[in-house]
Amino acid sequence: MTTSNDQEAVIAANAAFYRAVESLDGDLLDAILAHDEPVRVVHPGWPLVSGRADVKASWERIFDNAGVMQFTIVDPEAYVEGELAWVICTERLTSVQGGRVVEGLVATTNLFRRENGEWRIAHHHGSPVM
Repeated sequence: MTTSNDQEAVIAANAAFYRAVESLDGDLLDAILAHDEPVRVVHPGWPLVSGRADVKASWERIFDNAGVMQFTIVDPEAYVEGELAWVICTERLTSVQGGRVVEGLVATTNLFRRENGEWRIAHHHGSPVM
């Protein structure tokens, strides 16, 4: 049975994920990334990245090439089924890459797994909205 507390906790975990990404800090991201496999990510325009170490490295590569990443999360919807939860939302992303401001919309699904009582991100899938 899903409770509003579960959904609120997942929405909070989703917000923590975006704060970590906005910080451009691999250690902050590491703190909320799931420890148990599988861990996956599909960045907009990228192929599937599998495995915790490779997922973390992919984010760090993005962080190294971004001067700023700011997200406005639109209409997040959280769903909880036992130890798994997902958030469907739209990201309004503003970033600085190569000294240039880039803006875009990304349709996103974030999958969380409860590990030791905490919701940790296990899969992030972002698809650009044209």
